[in-house]
Amino acid sequence: MAVINHAKREINAKIVYFGPPGCGKGELFRFIHQRIKPSLCGPLKTMPAGQDSLLFFDYIPFETSSLDGYRIRFHLYTMTGPVTNPGTWKMTLKGVDGIALVTNGGASGGDEATDSLRVLRSMLTSYGRELHRLPRVWLPSDSVDNQDTAAEFVACFDASRTVTCSAGTGEGILQSLALLSQEVLQELRDEYEPADATVTDPVLQAALSDEPLEDGRPENDGESVKSVTLPELKVSLTRSTSVTIPLVIQSGETVKRCNLCFSVQLKEELP
Repeated sequence: MAVINHAKREINAKIVYFGPPGCGKGELFRFIHQRIKPSLCGPLKTMPAGQDSLLFFDYIPFETSSLDGYRIRFHLYTMTGPVTNPGTWKMTLKGVDGIALVTNGGASGGDEATDSLRVLRSMLTSYGRELHRLPRVWLPSDSVDNQDTAAEFVACFDASRTVTCSAGTGEGILQSLALLSQEVLQELRDEYEPADATVTDPVLQAALSDEPLEDGRPENDGESVKSVTLPELKVSLTRSTSVTIPLVIQSGETVKRCNLCFSVQLKEELP
């Protein structure tokens, strides 16, 4: 699940490259990192995780500047070499937003690839997640013949989610990342972008009466009424939306908390 950093106004999404040992995940990672502009990409880091090695970096997609005023940042993770502790993979998958399954060979990649798919699905299930409901791509190292592909792969990855990749030539590597990142971005838009604000007519809650209303304003016991000026607020809007501003009002020892809510509709003025 994406993590929102309100202080930095960032939405952080997590993509994991999963697969069996020796399938080329590390090479794919390094290829991607070398092709992203340094101004948009963080350093490639390796961190020991027990006896295993975690490889990761982050980058900002240049095609999307912000989402409802928040910048998008992708964090890519993978495990390299033989993973001795399956729990390390499981922790890496926690909170994942998109998955790239890397396998050797074509078709289903053999029993090793099928086993990896089953392990992946099992680990996601332990977090209450389902692979077929997540943004995902399958990256076999050779072309795929759908007739020879294991039924489990066909159920999770149709042709649009299957991209042949080669760490040696770079074939399909950036294409698959673009495909996966766009799907993750769409999921973020669906989850975090506010719907268009709707304005409803006020509803009369009290019965009509011919009796004049009494002045119900409380007396101030001779005290002067104090006015409060709020500091300048800057709100980033991408389209018609609603704005909620939390307020804390204090008078002596009395503290009241409330939300100031209003709708904003953007209209372009003609010259």
